[in-house]
Amino acid sequence: MKDSVYAYILASDIKHPEIVLKQAILETGWFTSKLLMKRNNLFAFRATKKYMRFETWHASVDYYKKWQLTYYTNPKENYYLFLQRKKYARNPDYVKTLKRISLKRSEAAPKQIEKLP
Repeated sequence: MKDSVYAYILASDIKHPEIVLKQAILETGWFTSKLLMKRNNLFAFRATKKYMRFETWHASVDYYKKWQLTYYTNPKENYYLFLQRKKYARNPDYVKTLKRISLKRSEAAPKQIEKLP
């Protein structure tokens, strides 16, 4: 799944695709979260307090693209700092955790990553 998501992120011309892929990996627990995967919500987007539901996972990537186009207006801004500034996640260690995700890791590797509240 990781490769398909990454290919679609690239095809969608999303800025900082590797970081965005790491976000999908973190938010879904390497694409295993039943809660988010059954909603096709790779990025844990919420509408009020409930997680949004998308018709397909592609639609959640499309939504991310629109979100990024709306808020990431300075392409010179460090994307990790942008995510922090926008308070993308409630956890103050979100960016630190993203940086620790290795994209070289195989999907068969242990799926233990730090759980975020």
